[in-house]
Amino acid sequence: MKIIIVGAGQVGSSLSINLVKEGNDVTLIDKSADLLENIADKIDLQTIHGNGAHPRILEAAGAHKADMIVAVSKSDETNMIACQVAYTVFGVEKKIARIRDLEYLNYENLFADESTPIDFTISPDLIASSYIKKLISYQGTNQVFNFSNEEDCFINIIFKEQEDLENSIKYYQSSCEKFNAKICAFLREDKLFSIEDGDILENGDELLFICKEENIKDITKLFKNNKDNKRIMIAGGGNIGKHLSENISDNYQVKVIEADEERADYLSEIIDDVTIINADSSNEDILLEENIEHMDVFCALTNDDEANILSAMLAKKLGSKTVMSIINKISYSDLVEKQEIDITISPEDLTMGALLTHIRKASIIKAHSLMHGALELLELEVRDESNSKILGKNIEQINFSENTIVCCIIRNSDFIFNTSNILLEQNDRIVCLINKKDIKQIEDLFE
Repeated sequence: MKIIIVGAGQVGSSLSINLVKEGNDVTLIDKSADLLENIADKIDLQTIHGNGAHPRILEAAGAHKADMIVAVSKSDETNMIACQVAYTVFGVEKKIARIRDLEYLNYENLFADESTPIDFTISPDLIASSYIKKLISYQGTNQVFNFSNEEDCFINIIFKEQEDLENSIKYYQSSCEKFNAKICAFLREDKLFSIEDGDILENGDELLFICKEENIKDITKLFKNNKDNKRIMIAGGGNIGKHLSENISDNYQVKVIEADEERADYLSEIIDDVTIINADSSNEDILLEENIEHMDVFCALTNDDEANILSAMLAKKLGSKTVMSIINKISYSDLVEKQEIDITISPEDLTMGALLTHIRKASIIKAHSLMHGALELLELEVRDESNSKILGKNIEQINFSENTIVCCIIRNSDFIFNTSNILLEQNDRIVCLINKKDIKQIEDLFE
């Protein structure tokens, strides 16, 4: 595919690298020559210095031949106009734009071919806040991702050794059967392993489950880490903190600590049933004064990675039961120990997953980026095509890479975990964990 990407920031750069590695023809546009030079040193792609909303720049990028434009610059307005020009002037078929200002998203009819022609809008702040809400709802989970029907889930639970806790994977696999769930793999020291009957869990292992959302709490009970959360403290009243607090205030006691006085006053005026505190969230006295030791969850959600890490580590030290932190820089995330911060959240990974769902070929109907993009969780649909390489075959007959782990087949909303003798039918969905380097092969198989 020929893809134009507008914006060479963190998301645009990562997306460009991923798509070039998969064999796509990518042109990256940005106003910053330094950003373009930096990415051109890492990978072979065309870069154009300029405003991605200008027709002349898009023409130079080959918009008349492009299959898709992905506008992820820092400016919502630039992203919207870039899609408008790409469609109106050059007839680009697929248009995706990152929109940060939630005000634009409040008007559904704004994004249509006759107004602003954007097929898919991606809001990193909405994605992040919705994801954090899930984690708060399901205490004991480290990740929760939904598939296309929203009922089926992928969850990650970190195993923490306890004296009276079983450590055999076979035990938990057997226990999961009554909840219509399965452990499909586990991570140990950032390496992915398929399940073997004799596997013994070690402290810090991450178990990867497929289940129905309604059974998540049943599964977390097996690991004795399933107390319901009641009291939530949020550090940072920016877009993510604001949206999260608004959406959980009906079910939880919520406090928001915001350092900027003007922003704190604004939040106090527009959000009901939430306590807004104008203070520094990394101040120990403030946290103690606000009873941090009684908090079930502390969320560090500012735009500053260093501030998030410090306040989350302090909250953990002072007694908050679970702490989670947004960390944008991979280098920082890798340095943080899980004992110090329970859950680290990468808005880039979440945004990348949302983008990849719309960028991948049509048979890939859901994609989630894991392990900073090294791994992808894909939901693939079997389609009735005359040249199908998979319809009517079983999993063993399909030439999957040896690194691919097939988690299950979903048929008519039912999980099929024992896939060995199942012949694939039209509309079946296959869930699998795939190494980034094998994506092109998967797309070809399901073309």
